[in-house]
Amino acid sequence: MKDFRTLKILDLFKFIFLKFGVDYPIMRKILQIKLTMDERRVPTVLMSNNDMKDENAFNKSLLMYLLMGFVFMLFIFIPFPIFYKMNIIIAMILFLATSVMVADYSSVLLDIKEKNILLPKPIDYKTLNTARIIHVFIYLFTIILTIATPTLVAGSFRFGFFFGGIFLVQLLFIASLIIFLTSLLYFLILYFFNGERLKDIINYFQIGLSVVMIVIYQLVGQIFQVFNLNVVYEVKWWNYFIPTTWFAAPYSYLIEGRKEIHYLYFTILSIIVPVIMLVLYFKVVSPYFEGVLQKLHSNSEDKNSHSIKAKKRQQKIASFFTTNKMESIFFRFTHNMVASERTLKLKLYPSLAFATILPLLFIFRFLTVSGSFSESYEILRSGNYFLYLYFAVIMMSNAIPLLSTSEKHRAVWLYKILPIEDINSIYKGSLKGYLLKYILPVYCFVTIPFILIYGVKIIFDILIVAIVLVLLMLIIFHYSDRPLPFSQDFQYIKHNNISILFQTMMFCGVTAGIHWLLVSSNFTRIPYGILLCIALIIFWKRMFASKITIEQGNKAENIIK
Repeated sequence: MKDFRTLKILDLFKFIFLKFGVDYPIMRKILQIKLTMDERRVPTVLMSNNDMKDENAFNKSLLMYLLMGFVFMLFIFIPFPIFYKMNIIIAMILFLATSVMVADYSSVLLDIKEKNILLPKPIDYKTLNTARIIHVFIYLFTIILTIATPTLVAGSFRFGFFFGGIFLVQLLFIASLIIFLTSLLYFLILYFFNGERLKDIINYFQIGLSVVMIVIYQLVGQIFQVFNLNVVYEVKWWNYFIPTTWFAAPYSYLIEGRKEIHYLYFTILSIIVPVIMLVLYFKVVSPYFEGVLQKLHSNSEDKNSHSIKAKKRQQKIASFFTTNKMESIFFRFTHNMVASERTLKLKLYPSLAFATILPLLFIFRFLTVSGSFSESYEILRSGNYFLYLYFAVIMMSNAIPLLSTSEKHRAVWLYKILPIEDINSIYKGSLKGYLLKYILPVYCFVTIPFILIYGVKIIFDILIVAIVLVLLMLIIFHYSDRPLPFSQDFQYIKHNNISILFQTMMFCGVTAGIHWLLVSSNFTRIPYGILLCIALIIFWKRMFASKITIEQGNKAENIIK
């Protein structure tokens, strides 16, 4: 088994573990196994790449974090006092590292299976728990150090090696702080709620991490415009509760020589608070934390009046938009499946979130590079920039293949035993449920800022773009293999991504070009909108014109297989 460099460094502190009653040889062996297994884990930031199954997945994720670190490093060169620079940099490191901790290493903190396997052996609880914490700390500190390395180098070059020494020590304290706060958050959630709520929160963190990574890349070119400000800092009592002020203060106090008393207090807090939190974790939180972890295996959810009303409302919506019982069943089935599939949501929600953010990023860039805000806003209102909505169409339409994927795709045999007379009922019900529940609400949300900017005069244009969105999704679905909903592994997306993206961009380019020509020439868009509506209706009817049974045709048999 591979002897990791990290373990060799840990050997230097062997006497500390022995002093606290930890069986160090056993702890080291457990860590060696854990680190070996972690090399095979696919980090959240690489989840979109379905080939990331090899042993270098973690190293590839570190490259992503290093690139993010170069973005953070740029703040070192902004003409701010060092206190403000480090507040911003440390805040971003804290946020990104906490997101990574929740997204990728929650399973380590929340694992109780290893306890059931190892504790019956001659392994004591203290050794096992210490191995778990050291394991998390090693990887969290590795990620934090990777993110912080560009800032460490640039800061040491600009402010001297004393800067680097302070920063390295603080990274250790930041890792300790994150572990404590994450464990405390989990403890409180599990104390008051069941395991399902915690799993949902972890899933939302994973989704948020994916979105934040994308957004920060988009904003790289705008950093200096956004922060070209003169900032005056006045200390407030509530600043003492903000960790970034604790960690930023030593640079002002020790490097810039600013001897205001609040910088000294912040510096002291940056040292004693992480130490106190680690002691509290081992002495107070950890013993009770192990007890509430049993709730993580509780999948029960309260059957209250709210959930009953939600089901009744769902049935009414389904009956309104569907034409037969089978359609209605799969309309509701789609809602329930997407809501319960965490891996599916981890792939779907970032695409929908980015579809929401992407048009706004273009608007934001326009407002920050085109002179004063008032001038830029007037130019924006007089233009046709609401057509940026077509970028949201591109992102959302690429989500349609996800309708056919599922963690539970092996249960596809259920389609064979159900009394389904026409497979088209499955398709129609699922498509309607998917569009009405997840696609169109997101699109409506995207349009709100544009309506606020341009007013109700663009409502018809928004409807035209919505029709294009639905029509494009139907075209993608129709000309794909048309697998049954939730019947494919997530590898299915990998084999269809390039062709789908090409089709999407071609179609959006043509429709957006026609739309732009009509708007620029002040022609009425009513005939164009009516033509798109007719095309949508005809295409929908032709897609499902012929009845297809389970037993019918090779295509249907291949779908079920």
